[in-house]
Amino acid sequence: MRALRNRERIAIEALYDMYSSSLYGVISRIIVDTATAEDVLQETFIKIWNSFSAYSTEKGRLFTWMVNIARNLAIDKIRSKDFKNQNKKPGT
Repeated sequence: MRALRNRERIAIEALYDMYSSSLYGVISRIIVDTATAEDVLQETFIKIWNSFSAYSTEKGRLFTWMVNIARNLAIDKIRSKDFKNQNKKPGT
């Protein structure tokens, strides 16, 4: 936690090693396309890194906070106009 607050690179690498497969599982249940799900996973870790100062241990566990970020980014992606246009079938 201290390393994350101090923005030490080793902290985000450790989080990625520990939680990337779990977070990818959450994302891939919402986004079926592998490449898009991987992009959202990358966005998730960027947001975790950039928003860590907003995390509070009093409000809940770190993993729960990260899952909420991943889930919300995945939902935002499937609701986005670009995603809908990309997945639109010809003639619809």
